[in-house]
Amino acid sequence: MHLFFHYFNIIAFAFSVFCYAIVLTRGDRQLPMFFLFISNIVLILTSVFYWLFSSGLIYQYPHFLRVPAAFHYLVGPAIYFFVRTLFYKEKSLRKWDWLHFLPFILHFIELIPFYLQDASVKLEMIDTIKKNYSAPFTRFNEGILPSSVHTVIKIVSWCTYIFLSLRTFIHFKRTIKTSIITDYNRKFAFINYYLITKYFGIVGFLVAVYLVQFNASLIIITLIANIIGVSNVIILAFKFPDLLYGDNVFTSVDNNRESLMKIVKYQTENLNFLEKSKYEGNVLIDTNYKLIYINRLGEDYFKSIYNRSLQLNDVVTDYLDTASKAQLEQYVTLALEGNPVQIEQRFLLFGDTKFTWMQLNFQAHYASNGSVIGVSIGVNKIDTKKKMESLQKQYQQSLDEIAWSSSHLLRAPVSNMMGIAQVLKASDFVITEDEKKYFLANLSSEVEKLDAVIKDMVFNARKNIDN
Repeated sequence: MHLFFHYFNIIAFAFSVFCYAIVLTRGDRQLPMFFLFISNIVLILTSVFYWLFSSGLIYQYPHFLRVPAAFHYLVGPAIYFFVRTLFYKEKSLRKWDWLHFLPFILHFIELIPFYLQDASVKLEMIDTIKKNYSAPFTRFNEGILPSSVHTVIKIVSWCTYIFLSLRTFIHFKRTIKTSIITDYNRKFAFINYYLITKYFGIVGFLVAVYLVQFNASLIIITLIANIIGVSNVIILAFKFPDLLYGDNVFTSVDNNRESLMKIVKYQTENLNFLEKSKYEGNVLIDTNYKLIYINRLGEDYFKSIYNRSLQLNDVVTDYLDTASKAQLEQYVTLALEGNPVQIEQRFLLFGDTKFTWMQLNFQAHYASNGSVIGVSIGVNKIDTKKKMESLQKQYQQSLDEIAWSSSHLLRAPVSNMMGIAQVLKASDFVITEDEKKYFLANLSSEVEKLDAVIKDMVFNARKNIDN
């Protein structure tokens, strides 16, 4: 068994060095493969340590004791950076990425005094561990902190970075349309296998540490976990050589022209769809309600109402409540029957008490050969339009109220003025100078009353409009 682990470590190390050398000289993914190399080399160092310990060779190489300890803090960041740099095609690290390596640097510095100690001290420590496998966790510090504390921190670190790697993987897999951009299928396949091996490697280590109670089986289980963890490099060399040599290898690249034509055809249909659209938000679903296309505004509008982010190939009805789903199915059926639907509807914004008005248009969408693709949904926000319509109704109502309330006030002075005018126009009417002054004074008074009523009407009208 020990010989098997020994030879596997040699083979895994050789393949790791070989793969990284290939990338340095011929490949275009130096940075991702560097982190793949680091994530595997640390596990190989750990396996070598356990192999030396179980075979008794550690007595000949006592200074190898705790050599892999600080490097365990590199495993998590190396896994995450391999996934991220491979997907984003990064050739250098970002500004603050160095902070991820700070735990390794600090732990390495605090272990320097131990590394410089005499071999006799380390041999004594090896004898203690041989008698009691739990001694590193219960009796010895690993620098300033106890070894058990460092073990917990390392496990938390690995789990955190595995989660970050998985999140990046899922994000890209949901974003990239692999049926069209086929070169990502190879990356997804290898990353999937890579993360699975790392996951089972960590699970194996946890079993070894916490369930085996620090007996000799800890060594065997840890070695097996490490073998699983580094097996990805062998799979990479034989099954995914294109990731080493670059994309231009083997017949997989022969599909580039076909993939490019698919992309052109797909984008042309989307451009035709957008050219014919007069709406801000545009959504295209097939006859099974799967999302084929959505622009940015359409996605923003949907999220503001349902608090969900739509992804390509999502079934839209899965995100809707029962009433909205039934309504959508009704409109889509009408559109597919050749009856376009245009409605104005008010929606409650998610997590708010405010409403928004939208104009929706449902229309059947056809391919260039005349076959039905699905239904296009055009969306315009019409809050401003609805506000203007409401204001117009308020203005009309305000004017009616002003006319009704002011009509009787106008009637009195106008009637008095008309009466005075009739008297003055009579042919047989003769008045004295004093009577003339009296009539003119009354006429002037009624004119002033009329002017006051008009001014009051204008003031009330402006007040109602401002409100």
